[in-house]
Amino acid sequence: MAQELVATFDGPLNSFSINLNLQNASSSDVREIGISARTAKFPILFDTFGGFSGPATLVGTDGIDTEVVTARFANFSPDKLVKFSGIDPDFQGDVSSGVRVGDFIGSRLLVLFADGTTGFGEFEPTNDGKLQAVATK
Repeated sequence: MAQELVATFDGPLNSFSINLNLQNASSSDVREIGISARTAKFPILFDTFGGFSGPATLVGTDGIDTEVVTARFANFSPDKLVKFSGIDPDFQGDVSSGVRVGDFIGSRLLVLFADGTTGFGEFEPTNDGKLQAVATK
């Protein structure tokens, strides 16, 4: 099995409802993910990272009110799916404008696996109107 994490922002791309699914499609536990919105068309700040659900344990998040957010996990094992719901991003310097799913195009994903390997990906639109990044080592 390839070492990868599939991260998907539910669509449609013009939606203001920001939810992130993380699917561990690797043979190793995921320890940490990071998302950098510095490379989006307009820099985005993560005001909150929303609620967490899934079979893994969320150990903590860092980077709230910055362009780069990280989440640390325990027991995020292969073939498991976790979700962050109700993420509240803002455009840097303009907190009154709403951020849509499509505004994250070009943002980057980093994953750290329990075996010490890392993977990288970039969020791109899918044919079914979602936004996805596949972090492969």
